[in-house]
Amino acid sequence: MSTAPTPPGSHQQPGPGSPTGPFPPPPPHPPRRGWFARQSESVRITIVGAVIAGVFSLGSAVLTAALTDKGDDASDAKPSAQPSPTVTTGTPAPTTTAPEPPSRVSSDAPSSPPQEPGGSGESSADESAPPADQAYEVFYDKQTMSLGLPPGSDLGTIDFDAPGTHRYTDDEWAVLEEKADSGSLVEADLTYRQSFYGILTLQNGRNAAQLQPTDPSEKAEDCARAARVGGFTEAKMHEWDLPAKTVFCVVTDKGNIARVVITGFIGGDSGTTGEPPTQIGLRVTLWKPRA
Repeated sequence: MSTAPTPPGSHQQPGPGSPTGPFPPPPPHPPRRGWFARQSESVRITIVGAVIAGVFSLGSAVLTAALTDKGDDASDAKPSAQPSPTVTTGTPAPTTTAPEPPSRVSSDAPSSPPQEPGGSGESSADESAPPADQAYEVFYDKQTMSLGLPPGSDLGTIDFDAPGTHRYTDDEWAVLEEKADSGSLVEADLTYRQSFYGILTLQNGRNAAQLQPTDPSEKAEDCARAARVGGFTEAKMHEWDLPAKTVFCVVTDKGNIARVVITGFIGGDSGTTGEPPTQIGLRVTLWKPRA
């Protein structure tokens, strides 16, 4: 009698104590691969590079906006005049200031005032006179002099450089003036003429300043500085508006500095029109520029 095979479902599973042991667990299911993982290696590299570039671009834009923003108003933000430096760390790169162009750089040196062409003797005195801060030495000190007023058309002159006085006729003086027109200055620094008015005149090629009698300085440098400023050209002595102790500082045609003090008057009548003093008393100190 044949025995029919037992169907598979009727077999009993061996127990734990069975020598054959339990059945092994089934193999795990393979993980599900996403869209990025299913791409090829070259595509994944391209995607990663694009993401990194985007992150850096966004960071640079945010940093630039932070550096250029000066306020809440958009109009307050001023773009930099120079291209932004490449930022490699979180610290902004220092900016440099362009040097100022040479045309805007100021100079401490004093500028000379412009001179009008064709001026009088004052411009010549400025050219021949030494600087006011130059050192000087005394040529003569407090020399007593007197400038007289000749009658008629004659004139009296005084030259502080010599020193000396001289009387000229009108014709003699006209000859000297013709020579002066050709470039040779007359020797006289001051002239005194016209018996009615008594005109005291500073000659061309000199510069002079009239100081008040209360000016105390007797230093060469102070007198030179005042003389270069100038201001005096002539005075009509019949008006008697130059009192005694009036001081003149004169730059002569030789570039020397004369300090001239009026000590008094002889002749004339201050209460009568047309009666100027016939003599002007002077006390003169002359300095020469030290070589």
